[in-house]
Amino acid sequence: MIALIFFLILSFSVSKELFLEDPLKEFSEFKLFLKEEREYKRIFRIFKVKRDCRYEVGYASWYGPKFHYRKTANGERFNMFKLTAASRTFSLGTYVLVYNLENGKFTVVRINDRGPYVDGRIIDLSMAAADEIGMLKKGVAKVLVIPLKCLAPSTQVKIYEEVVKDIMKTY
Repeated sequence: MIALIFFLILSFSVSKELFLEDPLKEFSEFKLFLKEEREYKRIFRIFKVKRDCRYEVGYASWYGPKFHYRKTANGERFNMFKLTAASRTFSLGTYVLVYNLENGKFTVVRINDRGPYVDGRIIDLSMAAADEIGMLKKGVAKVLVIPLKCLAPSTQVKIYEEVVKDIMKTY
């Protein structure tokens, strides 16, 4: 008798959990994963990355007039008209390619500061860099950030001229 009551209580609680959980939740998450995977495959046909390299995908913001000519983490003065950026994860002096996932534009920036100090952001770009990738008006954009040393040689050859022009604008 006790076993029967225990069984009924257990089956009721299990069936209650089954009805409360959305059965399509996993399917919708899987569809989102497939959509993002297709997008990244398209991007990585353009930018081939070496196997053991780390890249980041997230939101970028920009900073400018308020911080213009203040000292940065590496000791130089911040210039909002140069192609520089602030990152918490990449080391100072690293050149990174920033690819705007929303419009397909990219630029190369040099990391010279620490930040951003807003949750959910992976990089803070200078005003010039934000303008180059077309996010100046919007203020925030979803980006892919790849260190230049991680790009495959074939990719480096393809984008060589743009990279050299951008590197010249970092100093």
